[in-house]
Parts: sequence; structure tokens; C-alpha cells
Amino acid sequence: MAWLATKEAAELLGYSERAIRNKAKNGEYVYRYIPSSTGRGGRKMEISMESLPEQAQKAYHNQTNGDSQFVVNTDYTSTNAQKKKGELRALAVSEYRKFEKKAIKGGMTRKGDIRAAFVNQWNKEHGDFQLTSKSLYDWQKKSKSGQVEKLTDKRGGYNRGQSSIPKDYMELFDSLYLQQTKPSIESCFRDVQMEANRNGDVIPGIKAFRNYVRNMDKAMCIRAREGQKAFDDKCMPYIERDYSLLHPNQFWVSDHHLWDIFVRVPDNKGGWKLERPWGSYWMDMRTRKIMSSIIRTESPNSDVVLCSFGLGVEHFGIPNGVRLDNGKDYKARDMFYPEGHYIVSEDDERKIFRSLASNLQIDVTYAIPYNAKAKPIERVFNTFEEQLGKKYPSYAGSNAKQRPEDLKELDIMDVITLEEFIEHHNRYVYEIYNNAKHSGDAMGGKSPNQAYADIPFTIRRASKEVLYFSLMRVKGQRTVQRNGITFKGIHFYNDNCINYIGQKVTARYDPTKPEILYVFDVNENFLFVAEEIQKQGWNLTDEDYQRENQRKKIARQKALNSYTADNVVRSTEAVGERLKRQAESMEQTEAAKPKTVEIVRNEKIEENIRRISMSDMERNYEDVLNQNRARKKAVSERQKGFADKFKKKMLDRAYEKQA
Repeated sequence: MAWLATKEAAELLGYSERAIRNKAKNGEYVYRYIPSSTGRGGRKMEISMESLPEQAQKAYHNQTNGDSQFVVNTDYTSTNAQKKKGELRALAVSEYRKFEKKAIKGGMTRKGDIRAAFVNQWNKEHGDFQLTSKSLYDWQKKSKSGQVEKLTDKRGGYNRGQSSIPKDYMELFDSLYLQQTKPSIESCFRDVQMEANRNGDVIPGIKAFRNYVRNMDKAMCIRAREGQKAFDDKCMPYIERDYSLLHPNQFWVSDHHLWDIFVRVPDNKGGWKLERPWGSYWMDMRTRKIMSSIIRTESPNSDVVLCSFGLGVEHFGIPNGVRLDNGKDYKARDMFYPEGHYIVSEDDERKIFRSLASNLQIDVTYAIPYNAKAKPIERVFNTFEEQLGKKYPSYAGSNAKQRPEDLKELDIMDVITLEEFIEHHNRYVYEIYNNAKHSGDAMGGKSPNQAYADIPFTIRRASKEVLYFSLMRVKGQRTVQRNGITFKGIHFYNDNCINYIGQKVTARYDPTKPEILYVFDVNENFLFVAEEIQKQGWNLTDEDYQRENQRKKIARQKALNSYTADNVVRSTEAVGERLKRQAESMEQTEAAKPKTVEIVRNEKIEENIRRISMSDMERNYEDVLNQNRARKKAVSERQKGFADKFKKKMLDRAYEKQA
């Protein structure tokens, strides 16, 4: 029998030495005392290795002998004491079954009386293991046949209370658990358990790993399992702004919001379809007042941003600055370009157009990407959904998990139309939200409208004409062609286009009036207004032809108004005189004399030239001679072949006779 010191047993099982001693004294392990000068009272405890659980024994052999015995780590391995209790419970259940049969034969019918009689008899015969009617009833429910395995207490087991996770397996668990796929503790524990079994090591139960996770660094856990954005939003410190230092119109903030409801719109086929509406909003940061908005079902773009901004500026003046989202809708170079100008040509950066922000002297700040705290308007969207969006039966939630179950049963005709939603939305935003008391920082319980009216500030405005042209979109260079300027696949024309054919120009347009282009040169000087050319059908009327002929006539007049043909310069005398002067002005150079001459020969061509110079009789005579020579040559070659064949045949016969 091998004996282990309490320290060795503690390291093997992952307990403290005190726990090992207590378990041994409680009868879970076999132990002995041996004399020792280092022990308490001149003796120290040793634990029998054979009394330890089988898994611990295999792990001990693996560590001491270098074996590789397979160890099964489970959550339900029972101690020896638990196994003994399980055997006694199984015995009690099986004995009761026999007692019950005899009692029924003896005339007892009530199971409660039979069970009480058996318990009384059992307790008299087994003083060391008492039971009650309730415990016997519970054991019968677990196993009517009295199976030991089902009646053994499996809570905790031999590694109950073990909390020391070996370092290697702790690191393995970390590598499995700290993933953005967010695996469960149970699945990671199973993988660690399989690795420990394969290596022949003992590890604590899953409760130890749950405690380990509970005590993990929360910030590190969020970064590893939820990502950088969640880490920044939940753990990183942030700047707290003092809104009382702002004044109205100092900063406007803007963003788009996809409403969590469905609206009903025509499908252009005589029916209806469901769409989620988009909203584009501008909000004053100081007062939280919604300055303007546009609702539509199409995805937002830079034109919508400009139109909604123009609505706000028209009613409430020009803000000193704007705080914007990082989306491409807000980074259009002709609107809120950070550098304050718009490069027309990348080949020549000196040719620039001033952006909207530069023209109206607006400071531009872009929020940190994917950071809700940097854009206070996103919190307002949550308020909108709570106070308005959730009132409609077509509310769909922000994701599939929050989607109401009865939404799929909703009839499409019970869904609000886009026009009705716009009416409700505008009433809520401008008449309810803007007039409701706000609990935000520095609001003092005032509504956005009240705060906007009470706080003094200087309003910035521009003339109607300056504002109109500043709010136009600027597109890149266009080349003037014979049919005008092409923009978005449409031709725009003005009678002055013919004077600028082939030249580079730029165009401004009002998103609300897309049929008109304001054309400028690359130095931002206005040239003319071009209108959209209306395409004609195939059955033109006299008026259509008249209108097109008039357009061509005006173009011809504008192009040729200052042009007069000079026929003198094209006369024969004038052309000859110019050629003479040009020839005299040319420097005459003598041709170089070659040092060597190489003759290029072509036998075939030379032979043909010789035959061409001959008469027909000479040529025919020569052809007959050539034919005779060819015939004689063929005959001689055939005779030579016969002679060679005969000679070979004679030689073959001579060789055969000799053989």
C-alpha cells in the first residue's frame, strides 16, 4: 500500500491540506499517523493512495511513473461514503418491495400503513442507517427496482470543494471562453475536461470554473467576448459635456433613423406593399429641439441631408457649427467637407469650389464612428420609438427577437400609410416632443421650444439669394457637348452651349428642382442656366420640327455671328506664294553618298525576267529541252533501281548457298 503526505494528496486533488485532513477524519480516506519532528504533536498524517478515487490514483501514476493512463473527470464521481449510502438505500428499496408483497397478502391495503410498518421494522434492525417514510418514498421514485447508481448521492463527488484550477487548464479555458462567438461556460469546461482526461490530470468541477469566470476582470471579458465597440461603450471613460456653456444654434447634430414600424405604400401594380420609413433629422444640441426632418421610404442620401438642413436654416437661421455622422451622406465634398472646399479636378487642385460649410461659415465636426455618446440625437430616437413607434400595430421592433408575434397576422390594410405616418410624425415631433418638458442636462425641466425661446443668442441669417445658391449641390466637371451637358444620364441645354463646346464646366443644382442646372466655369464664374431637354416621340408635329429648327438656327447664329469666310487666302496665287516662301525658308540638305553597295538578289524573279525577255519560240524550245532532260533522268533513275534490286537478289542467293 502506498502512502501520500497530506500535501501530496492536496496537490493531487486540488484541496487544501486542512480539507484533506478533515475528509480523512470523516472516513472518506484511509489514513495513518507516523512519527515526525515537523508534524503537530510529533506526528503527521499520511493518506492511503488506494483509498483515493480511481481518477486520482491514475493521475498519481501518470505524474510519478510517466504513464499515460486515461483519467475520467466528471461532475458526479461519488465518494466511498456516498457509494455506501447508495448501496444501503438500494437495499432498503429492494427489501421494501418484498415486505410490501407480504403485507398485501396479509391483508394490508393502504400503502402509507405498509411503508410506516416497514420503516419501523428497518430502524429497529439498522441502528446505523435510519430512514423515514418520506425518504423511502423519494428513493422509490428515483428507482423502483433499487439500482445503486440511481440512488447514490452524486452532488460534488470526490472533488467537492476543489477550486484550484491548474494553470495550464486555466489558460486553455481562457483561450476557449474569451471569444466573440461567446461560447458558454459549460461547452468550454467540456473541452478542458476532455483535454485533462487525455493527459491523465485531475481538474475541479464546473462550479470552480463558474467561480473563476465570476471573478474575471469584467472589462477584459467584455473586450474579448463582445468586441472593441462594446468595450468602449461600457468600460472606457468618456468626456462629460457641460450643455449650459452652449447657446441655441451653436451646434446642430444630424443623423438618419430607420423607424421600427411598417407603413403602407403603393406597389405601382394596383396594390400595396410594406416599407420601413427613414427619417433624416437635425437637432439643436443646447435645447434638444428638432429643427427639421424629412420622412420617406427610400434610403437616405446626401440630397436628403441637404434638403433637411435647408428646411432648418430657412426657419431658424444658420448654425455656428454642426456635428455629423461619419456616413458618406454627410461627407459629400460640396456640403460639409472638413477642409472647407470642394476639389473640382484632382488633376489640378488649384481649381476648387467652396463647400456649403465654407460659404455659410459653419464649423464641421464628425463624431467618433459607432459611438452613440458622441451623437446625442441617437438617444432621442429611442424616445421617438417609445412614445410614437410602439403605438402602431405595425411596430416590428429593432430586431427579430423584439418583433411582436401578432405582426405576421396583421392585415396590410390595417397598416398606416406613409402619408398618414408623416402627418402623425410631424404632429408628434413639432407639437408634442418639442413642447414636452425635458430632463436632459442644463434643460432645467423646460421643453425644447421653451429653452430655445428663453436662452438669448444671436441668430445668423443670409440673404435669400445667397442661401439659395449655397444650398445647391455642386457636381464635378462636365464637358460641354453638341447637345449640352450630361448629368445623371439626362441632357441639359442652353443656347449658349455652342460657344463652350469641348470646355470643362461645373454645375450646381437644387435637389427640389432637378430639371434646372446652373452652369459655372472652373473659376466659379456663372455662365448660364441649362434646362432639361425633353425627349420627343417618333410622331413629331410641325410645332416640334419648328422648335428644333429654331434651336439650331439660334445655335448657328451664336457660333457664326463673328465669322466671315476669307476667299482671298484660298486663291491659287495666294497658295502658290505661301508654298514658295515655305520652301525658301527650309534648310536644304544634300543626300548622303553610300560607302558600300549591296545587291539584293532574287533568283526566282530574275529567272522570270529572263523568260519574259525571250521570244515565244525560244521559250518553247527551252521548255522542250527541259522536259526531255527530266524524262531521261527519270528513266535512268528507274533503270538504276532495277539494277540495284537485281544485284541485291543475287547476293542474297549466294549467301543462302554458302549457308
